[in-house]
Amino acid sequence: MISALRGALIVVSLALLGGCISPMTTREAQDIAHQQLTSYCAGRCGALTLAHTQKIKSRWLVDFEAPRQKFTVIVEDDGNSKITAWEK
Repeated sequence: MISALRGALIVVSLALLGGCISPMTTREAQDIAHQQLTSYCAGRCGALTLAHTQKIKSRWLVDFEAPRQKFTVIVEDDGNSKITAWEK
C-alpha cells in the first residue's frame, strides 16, 4: 500500500514539474517583453505597439514600435530579457 502511494506521489509530482519546465509560449514572451519595456520607458516612450514576435533557438525576439523609436526585446526561455532601442 505504501509503495502505491509513493508511486502515485511521484507521478503527480512529475506531472506538476512538467508544467513548470515546459517551453515558453509566444504569449508569455510577449507579456514579459511588454512588462520590461514598460518599466524601461517609464511613460517617456509614448504608446507602444506590438509589431512582430519570432523565436530563434531558445530566444524570443519581440519587436515594439513607439512614435519616435523602435524596440526589440530579447526574452530568454528562463525569463531574462534585454532591450535594444533605435530611432525611426
